[in-house]
Amino acid sequence: MNADREPHSPSRRALIGTRRRRSLTAVALQVAAASATAFAGPAFAQDEVPRPPTLPEVPAAEPPEQEPDRIDLLEERIAMLTERLEKSEEERRKNVSSLSWNGYVDFGFFAPIGNRGAGWVQDFGNLQFPQYSNYSWTFLGDILATAVNTRGEVADLGDPPGITRFDSINSDGGAGFLVNEINLRPKYLLSENAIMRASLNFTPRSGENFALGDFFDADLAELEYLVTKDGKTSFFAGKILPVFGIEYKERKSDQRFAITPSLVARYTTGSQLGLKIRSRLLDDWLLLAAAVTNNSSTIESFHFYSEVDKNIGKTLNGRGAISIPVGRAFGNTDRLEIGLSGEWGPQDRATNNAGKIWFAGVDLQYLGTSYTLKAQGLEGRAPGRAEEGVWGLDLKPSGYVELDWQILALIGFSVRAEIRNALVTLGSERIYVTKEARYTGGLRIVVGPHIAVKIEYLHNDEYGGVRDFRNDVFTSSLVLAL
Repeated sequence: MNADREPHSPSRRALIGTRRRRSLTAVALQVAAASATAFAGPAFAQDEVPRPPTLPEVPAAEPPEQEPDRIDLLEERIAMLTERLEKSEEERRKNVSSLSWNGYVDFGFFAPIGNRGAGWVQDFGNLQFPQYSNYSWTFLGDILATAVNTRGEVADLGDPPGITRFDSINSDGGAGFLVNEINLRPKYLLSENAIMRASLNFTPRSGENFALGDFFDADLAELEYLVTKDGKTSFFAGKILPVFGIEYKERKSDQRFAITPSLVARYTTGSQLGLKIRSRLLDDWLLLAAAVTNNSSTIESFHFYSEVDKNIGKTLNGRGAISIPVGRAFGNTDRLEIGLSGEWGPQDRATNNAGKIWFAGVDLQYLGTSYTLKAQGLEGRAPGRAEEGVWGLDLKPSGYVELDWQILALIGFSVRAEIRNALVTLGSERIYVTKEARYTGGLRIVVGPHIAVKIEYLHNDEYGGVRDFRNDVFTSSLVLAL
């Protein structure tokens, strides 16, 4: 140890410790000041309010996907269902035959009451109508008044002098059973717009002299072409239904509510050979139909019909109707229909166009849910031509009113009142004077969708100078429909 160095005294050591603590304090202050300056930096230098420290930026989260609109979903589902239905319908059409059948068997019982089943009598010596004494024969009544079925066949045509007629029933006043008609109506879908229809009637009747009495006739053979997609305008060609009036729509047993046709049906329900167009317009408010044909709309068994023309002229036919919805506000589907009809052309069987036959008519229908009220009136003229066997006609205003009411699902009834006022002549050889009033009541029993039983009583009255004679008919019909 150095002798010159004195050992530290306690006071000296305390002084040295104090100095060291001061030095360390100063260093700490300097470090703190530097740190503060570093943090403040330019912010304090520019006398700005210091901002709080910011956190690191985090990428913004993408917004969640919005759920599809429910309406859009519904529309998509509806479109998918519609497509499936269309495919299903297309498959169904492929599997369904293009050929279909309608028809019926009509079997009945009838009983003529008076005059041996005939609807006329002869005016011998013109005692009742002397003004017609210039005719060789004068007949009174209505030859088709004693109808027994929907075909309009009568119990008996009688035996008039000077002429031979085909009497299909010829009961001679007897009562009995009768197969009125067997009808078959094929329909074939030629394409989406073209339909073929036919109607064949088979009529079993009594034969004689080793000959069968059965016969058949084809009363419909037509093409219907749908001109518009909605099917409301159609074009027809062939042996077609007439357009005159309303009764032709019910000329078949499975279509007619009751049994027998009206007294004026002979003028309006016959098939015609030619062309026809029919249309429903203005939301079915307006109905229009027109046809050009060889023959008139009289029935084939009557005097004024010939399917094949012997002259170059053609018969013009037309009907227009207004169909008014009734009670739509109450939720029913009733309609009131009012129509006008007309027909004009050369006389059937005539060899030239000199004489014209014409008919004009008005009709009314109230089509209810369970009942139908119908009325039709008409008149017409034809000059005739005796040398060619063409009959003359003077049809004064005639017609009928009918109510058909299905009271219950099982039972319905029908009532009809009608008149026919006509003169039918063949030169000066013969004249039929008809002033007939007929009252018909009927009952309809629906056994099932394919079976109906009908009962009807026809009471005939003569008026206007024709002496009344008894020529009523009771008839019935069992219709078995396909």
